[in-house]
Amino acid sequence: MAGGTFSPGISKIRPGTYINFKSVRDRGILTSTRGTVVIPLDKAAYGPEKEFISLSVSSPDAAKAKLGYSIYDNDPNNQMLMIREAFKNAQTVYVYNTASGGTKATATSEGLTATAKYPGSRGNDIRFSIIENPDTSDFNVEIYLGASKVAEYEKIKTIDELASTTCDYIVFSGSGDLKATAGISLESGTDGTSTNTDVSEFLDALEQIAFNTLAFPFKATELQTALLTKIKYFRENAGKKVQAVAPDFAADYEGIINVTNSVVVGDVALTKEQVTAWVAGATAGAEYTESLTYVEYVGATDIVDVKVHEDAEGAIKKGEFFFSFSEDRKIVVEYDINSLVTYGDDKDRSYSKNRVIRVFDSFHDYVKLNFPPNKYDNDETGWTVMEGIGKAILKVFDMAGGIKDVDYDNDFRVDTELSMDDETYFNVYLHPVDSAEKLYFTVMTS
Repeated sequence: MAGGTFSPGISKIRPGTYINFKSVRDRGILTSTRGTVVIPLDKAAYGPEKEFISLSVSSPDAAKAKLGYSIYDNDPNNQMLMIREAFKNAQTVYVYNTASGGTKATATSEGLTATAKYPGSRGNDIRFSIIENPDTSDFNVEIYLGASKVAEYEKIKTIDELASTTCDYIVFSGSGDLKATAGISLESGTDGTSTNTDVSEFLDALEQIAFNTLAFPFKATELQTALLTKIKYFRENAGKKVQAVAPDFAADYEGIINVTNSVVVGDVALTKEQVTAWVAGATAGAEYTESLTYVEYVGATDIVDVKVHEDAEGAIKKGEFFFSFSEDRKIVVEYDINSLVTYGDDKDRSYSKNRVIRVFDSFHDYVKLNFPPNKYDNDETGWTVMEGIGKAILKVFDMAGGIKDVDYDNDFRVDTELSMDDETYFNVYLHPVDSAEKLYFTVMTS
Protein backbone atom coordinates (compact mmCIF):
# COMPACT_ATOMS: atom_id res chain seq x y z
CA MET A 1 0.00 0.00 0.00
CA ALA A 2 1.30 3.41 -0.92
CA GLY A 3 1.80 6.06 1.71
CA GLY A 4 3.83 9.09 2.66
CA THR A 5 2.93 12.74 3.00
CA PHE A 6 0.68 14.91 0.86
CA SER A 7 0.27 18.45 -0.36
CA PRO A 8 -3.27 19.85 -0.11
CA GLY A 9 -4.86 20.25 -3.55
CA ILE A 10 -2.43 17.91 -5.31
CA SER A 11 -3.88 14.45 -5.92
CA LYS A 12 -1.82 11.30 -5.53
CA ILE A 13 -1.80 8.71 -8.31
CA ARG A 14 -1.68 5.52 -6.25
CA PRO A 15 -4.29 4.52 -3.69
CA GLY A 16 -2.99 4.66 -0.17
CA THR A 17 -3.00 6.47 3.16
CA TYR A 18 -1.00 9.67 3.27
CA ILE A 19 -0.30 11.40 6.57
CA ASN A 20 1.27 14.77 7.37
CA PHE A 21 2.80 15.35 10.79
CA LYS A 22 2.77 18.91 12.12
CA SER A 23 3.93 20.26 15.45
CA VAL A 24 1.03 21.78 17.34
CA ARG A 25 2.28 23.41 20.52
CA ASP A 26 -0.07 23.79 23.45
CA ARG A 27 -0.01 27.48 24.17
CA GLY A 28 -1.18 26.82 27.71
CA ILE A 29 -2.91 29.47 29.76
CA LEU A 30 -2.82 33.14 28.87
CA THR A 31 -0.54 35.11 31.16
CA SER A 32 -0.69 38.63 32.50
CA THR A 33 2.21 41.06 32.60
CA ARG A 34 2.92 43.96 34.96
CA GLY A 35 4.87 47.19 34.61
CA THR A 36 2.45 49.86 33.36
CA VAL A 37 2.22 53.25 35.08
CA VAL A 38 0.07 56.33 34.50
CA ILE A 39 1.30 59.83 35.39
CA PRO A 40 -0.86 62.96 35.05
CA LEU A 41 1.24 66.01 34.15
CA ASP A 42 -0.43 69.03 35.70
CA LYS A 43 2.38 71.46 34.82
CA ALA A 44 3.30 70.41 31.31
CA ALA A 45 4.92 73.16 29.25
CA TYR A 46 3.85 71.63 25.94
CA GLY A 47 1.79 68.94 24.33
CA PRO A 48 -1.73 67.82 23.48
CA GLU A 49 -4.23 68.54 26.20
CA LYS A 50 -6.18 65.66 27.77
CA GLU A 51 -4.67 62.89 25.68
CA PHE A 52 -2.83 59.76 26.81
CA ILE A 53 0.69 59.46 25.43
CA SER A 54 2.25 56.01 25.62
CA LEU A 55 5.99 55.71 26.31
CA SER A 56 7.96 52.46 26.31
CA VAL A 57 11.19 51.64 28.12
CA SER A 58 12.55 50.39 24.79
CA SER A 59 11.98 53.80 23.13
CA PRO A 60 11.29 56.33 25.89
CA ASP A 61 11.84 59.34 23.63
CA ALA A 62 9.49 58.24 20.85
CA ALA A 63 6.98 60.95 21.84
CA LYS A 64 9.48 63.81 22.14
CA ALA A 65 7.55 65.80 19.53
CA LYS A 66 4.43 65.67 21.71
CA LEU A 67 6.16 66.31 25.03
CA GLY A 68 8.40 69.05 23.68
CA TYR A 69 11.33 67.58 25.57
CA SER A 70 13.43 64.47 25.75
CA ILE A 71 12.62 62.66 28.99
CA TYR A 72 16.30 63.24 29.83
CA ASP A 73 15.87 67.02 29.63
CA ASN A 74 15.31 69.25 32.64
CA ASP A 75 12.08 71.06 31.85
CA PRO A 76 10.97 74.06 33.96
CA ASN A 77 8.49 72.10 36.11
CA ASN A 78 10.36 68.78 36.41
CA GLN A 79 7.69 66.86 34.53
CA MET A 80 10.33 64.87 32.61
CA LEU A 81 12.02 64.05 35.91
CA MET A 82 8.87 62.24 37.05
CA ILE A 83 8.83 60.19 33.86
CA ARG A 84 12.50 59.29 34.33
CA GLU A 85 11.88 58.18 37.90
CA ALA A 86 8.98 55.97 36.84
CA PHE A 87 11.09 54.37 34.12
CA LYS A 88 13.65 53.20 36.68
CA ASN A 89 11.30 50.25 37.21
CA ALA A 90 8.33 50.50 34.82
CA GLN A 91 8.05 49.05 31.33
CA THR A 92 5.35 51.37 29.99
CA VAL A 93 4.41 54.87 31.12
CA TYR A 94 1.27 56.70 30.05
CA VAL A 95 1.39 60.45 30.54
CA TYR A 96 -1.60 62.75 30.35
CA ASN A 97 -1.59 66.55 30.30
CA THR A 98 -4.39 67.57 32.67
CA ALA A 99 -3.91 71.29 31.97
CA SER A 100 -6.21 73.15 29.61
CA GLY A 101 -6.47 76.62 28.14
CA GLY A 102 -2.90 76.98 26.90
CA THR A 103 -2.12 78.88 23.69
CA LYS A 104 -0.02 77.86 20.71
CA ALA A 105 3.09 79.83 19.80
CA THR A 106 2.95 81.45 16.34
CA ALA A 107 5.00 83.48 13.88
CA THR A 108 4.33 85.13 10.50
CA SER A 109 6.63 86.02 7.63
CA GLU A 110 5.92 87.17 4.07
CA GLY A 111 2.46 85.62 3.81
CA LEU A 112 3.46 82.49 5.75
CA THR A 113 2.00 81.66 9.15
CA ALA A 114 3.66 79.10 11.41
CA THR A 115 1.79 77.73 14.43
CA ALA A 116 3.15 75.32 17.00
CA LYS A 117 1.37 72.00 16.78
CA TYR A 118 0.52 72.04 20.49
CA PRO A 119 -0.07 74.72 23.12
CA GLY A 120 2.49 75.59 25.77
CA SER A 121 5.44 77.85 26.49
CA ARG A 122 7.88 75.33 25.02
CA GLY A 123 6.50 76.32 21.63
CA ASN A 124 8.40 79.57 22.02
CA ASP A 125 11.62 77.56 21.60
CA ILE A 126 10.60 76.42 18.12
CA ARG A 127 12.08 78.29 15.16
CA PHE A 128 12.48 77.74 11.45
CA SER A 129 14.65 78.97 8.59
CA ILE A 130 13.91 79.13 4.86
CA ILE A 131 17.10 78.67 2.85
CA GLU A 132 17.18 79.25 -0.92
CA ASN A 133 18.85 76.76 -3.23
CA PRO A 134 20.39 79.13 -5.85
CA ASP A 135 20.82 76.44 -8.49
CA THR A 136 17.21 75.27 -8.47
CA SER A 137 15.30 78.33 -7.25
CA ASP A 138 13.54 76.30 -4.57
CA PHE A 139 14.02 76.24 -0.81
CA ASN A 140 14.96 74.03 2.11
CA VAL A 141 13.01 74.59 5.32
CA GLU A 142 14.75 73.70 8.57
CA ILE A 143 12.93 73.42 11.90
CA TYR A 144 14.63 73.66 15.27
CA LEU A 145 13.55 72.93 18.82
CA GLY A 146 15.97 74.77 21.04
CA ALA A 147 19.42 74.10 19.59
CA SER A 148 18.47 70.84 17.88
CA LYS A 149 17.30 70.51 14.29
CA VAL A 150 14.21 68.30 14.46
CA ALA A 151 12.91 68.39 10.87
CA GLU A 152 13.89 69.47 7.36
CA TYR A 153 11.95 69.76 4.10
CA GLU A 154 13.85 70.04 0.83
CA LYS A 155 13.06 71.56 -2.55
CA ILE A 156 9.92 73.40 -1.46
CA LYS A 157 8.81 76.07 -3.93
CA THR A 158 5.65 77.66 -2.52
CA ILE A 159 3.88 78.36 0.76
CA ASP A 160 1.06 76.12 -0.42
CA GLU A 161 3.49 73.25 -0.89
CA LEU A 162 5.00 73.82 2.56
CA ALA A 163 1.52 73.94 4.10
CA SER A 164 0.76 70.52 2.64
CA THR A 165 3.67 68.89 4.45
CA THR A 166 3.13 66.99 7.68
CA CYS A 167 5.33 68.29 10.47
CA ASP A 168 5.40 67.10 14.09
CA TYR A 169 6.26 70.57 15.38
CA ILE A 170 4.75 73.30 13.19
CA VAL A 171 1.56 73.68 11.19
CA PHE A 172 2.23 76.00 8.23
CA SER A 173 -0.51 77.93 6.45
CA GLY A 174 -0.86 80.67 3.85
CA SER A 175 -0.30 80.85 0.10
CA GLY A 176 2.08 82.42 -2.40
CA ASP A 177 5.77 82.18 -3.09
CA LEU A 178 8.31 81.28 -0.45
CA LYS A 179 11.02 83.77 0.40
CA ALA A 180 14.32 83.12 2.08
CA THR A 181 14.50 84.17 5.71
CA ALA A 182 16.82 83.66 8.63
CA GLY A 183 15.65 81.92 11.77
CA ILE A 184 12.14 82.97 12.80
CA SER A 185 11.13 82.09 16.36
CA LEU A 186 7.58 81.28 17.33
CA GLU A 187 6.25 83.28 20.25
CA SER A 188 3.32 83.94 22.59
CA GLY A 189 2.81 80.29 23.52
CA THR A 190 1.46 79.92 27.06
CA ASP A 191 0.91 77.01 29.42
CA GLY A 192 -2.53 75.89 30.44
CA THR A 193 -3.72 75.47 34.00
CA SER A 194 -4.98 72.33 35.72
CA THR A 195 -8.21 72.64 37.67
CA ASN A 196 -9.96 70.13 39.91
CA THR A 197 -12.41 69.54 37.09
CA ASP A 198 -9.56 68.73 34.71
CA VAL A 199 -8.14 66.17 37.16
CA SER A 200 -11.58 64.62 37.68
CA GLU A 201 -11.92 64.26 33.91
CA PHE A 202 -8.53 62.54 33.88
CA LEU A 203 -9.70 60.03 36.49
CA ASP A 204 -12.75 59.25 34.36
CA ALA A 205 -10.58 58.86 31.26
CA LEU A 206 -8.49 56.17 32.98
CA GLU A 207 -11.13 53.60 32.04
CA GLN A 208 -9.78 53.78 28.47
CA ILE A 209 -6.46 52.10 29.25
CA ALA A 210 -5.01 49.09 31.03
CA PHE A 211 -2.46 49.86 33.73
CA ASN A 212 -1.14 48.61 37.06
CA THR A 213 -0.33 51.68 39.12
CA LEU A 214 -1.27 55.36 39.01
CA ALA A 215 1.02 58.12 40.29
CA PHE A 216 -1.30 60.79 41.68
CA PRO A 217 0.75 63.91 42.58
CA PHE A 218 -2.07 65.90 44.15
CA LYS A 219 -2.67 66.76 47.81
CA ALA A 220 -5.99 68.59 47.60
CA THR A 221 -8.53 66.84 49.81
CA GLU A 222 -11.29 66.90 47.19
CA LEU A 223 -8.98 65.37 44.57
CA GLN A 224 -7.77 62.62 46.90
CA THR A 225 -11.39 61.85 47.81
CA ALA A 226 -12.20 61.55 44.11
CA LEU A 227 -9.15 59.31 43.66
CA LEU A 228 -10.27 56.93 46.41
CA THR A 229 -13.75 56.72 44.92
CA LYS A 230 -12.36 55.96 41.47
CA ILE A 231 -9.84 53.34 42.65
CA LYS A 232 -12.54 51.59 44.70
CA TYR A 233 -14.78 51.60 41.64
CA PHE A 234 -12.02 50.14 39.47
CA ARG A 235 -11.10 47.41 41.95
CA GLU A 236 -14.56 46.46 43.18
CA ASN A 237 -16.89 47.14 40.25
CA ALA A 238 -14.97 47.45 36.99
CA GLY A 239 -12.62 44.48 37.32
CA LYS A 240 -9.45 46.64 37.10
CA LYS A 241 -7.13 45.58 39.89
CA VAL A 242 -5.05 48.73 40.09
CA GLN A 243 -3.37 50.74 42.82
CA ALA A 244 -2.65 54.46 43.14
CA VAL A 245 0.20 56.25 44.90
CA ALA A 246 -0.62 59.58 46.56
CA PRO A 247 1.24 61.94 48.91
CA ASP A 248 0.04 62.21 52.52
CA PHE A 249 -3.23 60.35 51.95
CA ALA A 250 -4.29 58.09 54.82
CA ALA A 251 -6.96 56.39 52.74
CA ASP A 252 -7.15 53.18 54.82
CA TYR A 253 -7.58 51.16 51.64
CA GLU A 254 -5.38 48.53 49.98
CA GLY A 255 -5.71 50.26 46.62
CA ILE A 256 -3.98 53.44 47.85
CA ILE A 257 -0.28 53.67 48.76
CA ASN A 258 0.38 56.63 51.07
CA VAL A 259 3.84 58.20 50.54
CA THR A 260 4.97 60.37 53.44
CA ASN A 261 8.56 61.36 52.72
CA SER A 262 10.83 61.78 49.73
CA VAL A 263 14.42 61.66 48.46
CA VAL A 264 17.08 63.75 46.77
CA VAL A 265 18.05 62.66 43.25
CA GLY A 266 21.21 64.28 41.97
CA ASP A 267 20.88 67.84 43.18
CA VAL A 268 17.07 67.89 43.11
CA ALA A 269 15.07 67.40 46.29
CA LEU A 270 11.93 65.67 45.07
CA THR A 271 8.63 66.59 46.63
CA LYS A 272 6.35 63.84 47.90
CA GLU A 273 4.15 64.59 44.90
CA GLN A 274 7.05 63.94 42.52
CA VAL A 275 8.29 60.79 44.25
CA THR A 276 4.91 59.14 43.64
CA ALA A 277 6.23 58.48 40.12
CA TRP A 278 9.09 56.28 41.39
CA VAL A 279 6.83 54.45 43.84
CA ALA A 280 4.25 53.84 41.12
CA GLY A 281 6.93 52.56 38.75
CA ALA A 282 8.45 50.27 41.38
CA THR A 283 5.04 48.95 42.41
CA ALA A 284 3.96 48.28 38.84
CA GLY A 285 7.30 46.73 37.93
CA ALA A 286 7.38 44.35 40.90
CA GLU A 287 6.19 40.81 40.23
CA TYR A 288 3.75 39.06 42.54
CA THR A 289 6.68 37.10 43.99
CA GLU A 290 8.56 40.28 44.96
CA SER A 291 8.37 42.75 47.80
CA LEU A 292 9.77 46.29 47.71
CA THR A 293 10.73 46.22 51.38
CA TYR A 294 14.37 47.36 51.61
CA VAL A 295 14.61 47.75 47.83
CA GLU A 296 17.12 50.48 46.98
CA TYR A 297 16.04 53.74 45.36
CA VAL A 298 18.74 53.85 42.69
CA GLY A 299 20.04 57.36 42.11
CA ALA A 300 18.87 58.76 45.44
CA THR A 301 21.55 60.54 47.47
CA ASP A 302 19.63 61.65 50.55
CA ILE A 303 16.23 61.51 52.22
CA VAL A 304 13.89 64.45 52.62
CA ASP A 305 12.21 64.30 56.06
CA VAL A 306 13.94 61.16 57.33
CA LYS A 307 11.98 59.40 60.10
CA VAL A 308 13.71 58.50 63.36
CA HIS A 309 12.92 55.16 65.01
CA GLU A 310 9.86 56.26 66.98
CA ASP A 311 8.42 58.15 64.00
CA ALA A 312 9.05 55.17 61.72
CA GLU A 313 7.16 52.82 64.02
CA GLY A 314 4.24 55.23 64.22
CA ALA A 315 4.23 55.71 60.45
CA ILE A 316 4.06 51.95 59.82
CA LYS A 317 1.13 51.64 62.20
CA LYS A 318 -0.62 54.37 60.18
CA GLY A 319 -0.03 52.60 56.86
CA GLU A 320 2.65 54.94 55.51
CA PHE A 321 5.09 54.11 52.70
CA PHE A 322 8.40 55.90 53.26
CA PHE A 323 12.15 55.77 52.68
CA SER A 324 14.90 55.11 55.20
CA PHE A 325 18.62 54.37 55.36
CA SER A 326 19.82 50.78 55.35
CA GLU A 327 22.73 49.64 57.50
CA ASP A 328 25.15 50.42 54.65
CA ARG A 329 23.57 53.87 54.12
CA LYS A 330 21.68 53.01 50.99
CA ILE A 331 18.32 54.70 50.57
CA VAL A 332 15.63 52.02 50.60
CA VAL A 333 11.91 51.46 50.94
CA GLU A 334 11.27 50.91 54.64
CA TYR A 335 8.22 48.65 54.27
CA ASP A 336 6.17 47.71 51.19
CA ILE A 337 2.74 48.41 52.63
CA ASN A 338 -0.38 50.23 51.52
CA SER A 339 -2.66 52.51 53.52
CA LEU A 340 -5.00 49.79 54.86
CA VAL A 341 -5.00 49.82 58.69
CA THR A 342 -8.54 48.68 59.53
CA TYR A 343 -8.88 44.92 59.41
CA GLY A 344 -11.91 42.64 59.58
CA ASP A 345 -13.26 39.28 58.51
CA ASP A 346 -12.99 40.09 54.80
CA LYS A 347 -9.57 41.77 54.99
CA ASP A 348 -6.98 40.67 57.50
CA ARG A 349 -3.59 42.29 58.04
CA SER A 350 -2.10 40.54 55.00
CA TYR A 351 -4.14 42.86 52.76
CA SER A 352 -1.93 45.75 53.89
CA LYS A 353 1.10 44.06 52.29
CA ASN A 354 1.60 45.07 48.66
CA ARG A 355 3.25 41.78 47.70
CA VAL A 356 0.11 39.95 48.83
CA ILE A 357 -2.09 42.40 46.92
CA ARG A 358 0.01 41.77 43.81
CA VAL A 359 -0.66 38.04 44.18
CA PHE A 360 -4.40 38.63 44.42
CA ASP A 361 -4.44 41.18 41.61
CA SER A 362 -2.28 39.08 39.28
CA PHE A 363 -4.41 36.02 39.95
CA HIS A 364 -7.50 38.08 39.11
CA ASP A 365 -5.92 39.16 35.82
CA TYR A 366 -4.95 35.57 34.91
CA VAL A 367 -8.52 34.40 35.57
CA LYS A 368 -9.98 37.28 33.60
CA LEU A 369 -7.79 36.47 30.59
CA ASN A 370 -8.54 32.75 30.64
CA PHE A 371 -12.24 32.82 31.43
CA PRO A 372 -13.87 35.18 28.92
CA PRO A 373 -17.65 34.95 28.43
CA ASN A 374 -18.95 32.36 25.97
CA LYS A 375 -15.76 30.28 25.74
CA TYR A 376 -16.84 27.18 27.67
CA ASP A 377 -20.04 25.14 27.87
CA ASN A 378 -21.92 25.43 31.15
CA ASP A 379 -22.27 21.67 31.69
CA GLU A 380 -20.28 18.86 33.23
CA THR A 381 -17.89 18.70 30.28
CA GLY A 382 -17.33 22.46 30.35
CA TRP A 383 -16.91 22.43 34.14
CA THR A 384 -14.18 19.81 33.85
CA VAL A 385 -12.36 21.94 31.28
CA MET A 386 -12.70 25.08 33.39
CA GLU A 387 -11.44 23.36 36.51
CA GLY A 388 -8.46 22.11 34.51
CA ILE A 389 -7.65 25.66 33.40
CA GLY A 390 -8.03 26.86 36.99
CA LYS A 391 -5.65 24.19 38.28
CA ALA A 392 -3.14 25.21 35.62
CA ILE A 393 -3.29 28.80 36.89
CA LEU A 394 -2.80 27.60 40.46
CA LYS A 395 0.24 25.65 39.30
CA VAL A 396 1.77 28.75 37.68
CA PHE A 397 1.46 30.70 40.92
CA ASP A 398 2.55 27.74 43.06
CA MET A 399 5.65 27.02 40.97
CA ALA A 400 6.60 30.71 40.92
CA GLY A 401 6.37 30.93 44.71
CA GLY A 402 3.38 33.24 44.79
CA ILE A 403 1.09 30.87 46.72
CA LYS A 404 1.59 27.83 48.94
CA ASP A 405 -0.26 24.87 50.49
CA VAL A 406 -2.14 24.26 47.23
CA ASP A 407 -4.74 21.49 47.15
CA TYR A 408 -5.11 20.97 43.42
CA ASP A 409 -8.21 18.79 43.86
CA ASN A 410 -10.18 21.33 45.85
CA ASP A 411 -8.71 24.86 45.54
CA PHE A 412 -10.35 25.64 42.18
CA ARG A 413 -13.77 24.05 41.87
CA VAL A 414 -16.99 24.81 40.01
CA ASP A 415 -19.99 25.10 42.33
CA THR A 416 -22.17 22.66 40.42
CA GLU A 417 -25.25 23.33 42.54
CA LEU A 418 -25.33 27.03 41.79
CA SER A 419 -24.09 26.86 38.17
CA MET A 420 -26.93 26.75 35.66
CA ASP A 421 -28.22 28.43 32.52
CA ASP A 422 -25.56 31.04 31.62
CA GLU A 423 -24.16 31.49 35.15
CA THR A 424 -21.12 29.60 36.46
CA TYR A 425 -19.89 29.87 40.04
CA PHE A 426 -16.44 28.94 41.34
CA ASN A 427 -14.92 28.37 44.77
CA VAL A 428 -11.24 29.31 44.80
CA TYR A 429 -8.79 29.25 47.71
CA LEU A 430 -5.45 31.08 47.74
CA HIS A 431 -2.75 31.16 50.39
CA PRO A 432 -0.33 33.89 49.25
CA VAL A 433 3.36 33.76 50.12
CA ASP A 434 4.75 36.87 51.84
CA SER A 435 8.40 37.85 52.13
CA ALA A 436 10.50 37.22 55.24
CA GLU A 437 10.69 40.85 56.34
CA LYS A 438 10.91 40.50 60.13
CA LEU A 439 13.62 38.09 61.18
CA TYR A 440 13.84 37.02 64.82
CA PHE A 441 16.87 35.16 66.18
CA THR A 442 17.23 33.59 69.58
CA VAL A 443 20.93 33.19 70.24
CA MET A 444 21.94 30.86 73.05
CA THR A 445 25.23 31.68 74.79
CA SER A 446 27.20 29.84 77.39
